[in-house]
Amino acid sequence: MKILLVDDTELFLDLEKSYLNRSSFTITTARSGPEALASIRSTRPTLVILDLLMPGMDGDDVCRKIKSDPLTNTIPIIMVSSEHDPRLRERCYEAGCDAYVPKPLKKDVLLEAIEKTIVIAKRRYPRIPTHLPSDVWHGGHYREMWIHSISKGGVFLEADPAPPVGDELETSFSLPGVEEKISARAVVRWQGIIREGSPPGIGCQFIEIESRLADIIADYVNDKLAAVGSLKGFT
Repeated sequence: MKILLVDDTELFLDLEKSYLNRSSFTITTARSGPEALASIRSTRPTLVILDLLMPGMDGDDVCRKIKSDPLTNTIPIIMVSSEHDPRLRERCYEAGCDAYVPKPLKKDVLLEAIEKTIVIAKRRYPRIPTHLPSDVWHGGHYREMWIHSISKGGVFLEADPAPPVGDELETSFSLPGVEEKISARAVVRWQGIIREGSPPGIGCQFIEIESRLADIIADYVNDKLAAVGSLKGFT
């Protein structure tokens, strides 16, 4: 998981980094709002931990820009500020953050917020397992990959070797019973496996897809989930 820490105070950056000293976390930092926005566009972090009060550009303005950009609006944001002023907390949520953690920071509170925020982000769109061929263009090269799960927000593609996290690709595929082909640009968010014994691959988030095509995927996924639900008790 790639986490971007944004704070103008080196002390708090060091404290947050010490709390997140895990092999599963890749930590990058930014000392200002503009630096954070540039980093987000170039590295596409999994999560942003963002201080509210910073010189030049406050964190709530940064949060609004992230959440208003179609390329970044699904990145979860945890905002940090003083626990002594409820008005600051309100500013954070009004800006669209996904969670709030008060200062002084406590390790267990921060880690719990990260876990809950990531779980909520993953559940934002219902996802179903599948096995569909997909035409994929990455780095000027064509590959055929298999889609092993799909949601309105993205796909998991079997890929070995796997494109690096943060790389963009184009994917094109057909859904059973749907005449129109689905085409989208996506960014690689993570590498790994989706279940024990499954092949390695990449979790990809759609960053450019026509809304009607995204709705077609959503309808397909919801129909499959409804069918599974109607069969419960009859297996």
